[in-house]
Amino acid sequence: MTQIKSTKHIREGSFGFLIQTLARDIDAKMKLALKEVDVDVKIFANLMLLADEDGINQRSLGEKLNFPEYFTSRNVDALVEAGFAERRPDPNSRRSFLIYLTEAGRQKASELPRIVKRVNDDVLADLTTAERQRVVKLLQKAAGIRPE
Repeated sequence: MTQIKSTKHIREGSFGFLIQTLARDIDAKMKLALKEVDVDVKIFANLMLLADEDGINQRSLGEKLNFPEYFTSRNVDALVEAGFAERRPDPNSRRSFLIYLTEAGRQKASELPRIVKRVNDDVLADLTTAERQRVVKLLQKAAGIRPE
């Protein structure tokens, strides 16, 4: 039987592998942290975006989060069902609705930044402040995001 040469060094030096490993870790930690404030991880990003851009239409919400339309629709349904958001007719389109946070949604969204910070601090605990800033800048560059 022929043994395959170990690819451990390739895997551990792979950007994709490392990002996926971090993403799974962050996802698990976020799910636990969000459970503490009764927010499903599926609607988390929607709440965060609506806290900054309340009153946008569903299509724009999905585009900004890079979610498919069906997924965005389900998330907005979940937000409305949870009492965190409401749909209002778009005055510029008869077929469109604008999504607004309710008071409960604004309150819930205000709890999220501290959770994000806590999880980020936990995941990046082994890095210095300068290293954290550098990692974020490099990831923004790799993702094509231009910080404001």
